[in-house]
Amino acid sequence: MNATHGWIVVADARSASLFECKRTPNGSLHIEAVKSIRNPHEAEHERGRPNLAGGAERRGSVTSSGAHAAPHTVGPKHTADEEHRRFAREVHAWLAETAHRSAPGRVTLFAPARFLGLLREESPRAGDDASFREGDLTHLRPQELAAHPAVLSALSAR
Repeated sequence: MNATHGWIVVADARSASLFECKRTPNGSLHIEAVKSIRNPHEAEHERGRPNLAGGAERRGSVTSSGAHAAPHTVGPKHTADEEHRRFAREVHAWLAETAHRSAPGRVTLFAPARFLGLLREESPRAGDDASFREGDLTHLRPQELAAHPAVLSALSAR
């Protein structure tokens, strides 16, 4: 972080939030939420998504091609992985749009290991504008982020 200013994002598979970080004249760190997004796909399968693979409404029903549908269900892990990947793509797009408009300069992104991997897959060219760090910080309030050792380390490393 330069002497007075920086940006962080805390994300997980459910939400992502952008924070502005400023040093006050007395040297303490002040962090303020700027924008956030939530994963709209979390409960998609509960809102009418087909339970059977192949798009069939029930076991053995005929699909539009006239063939019988596969009689197996889509597992909950598959659905969760799919939703997390989709949200990682959305976080990447949101950051590309939001960070350049609201957060000029380098952004440090914190996420749990699994979601961080998905974000890195979606952001292979973001290395110049973003720093990726492992950490589940989404549950922390801004004043808790300002005192967290990982945040302080990331901001001082700039």
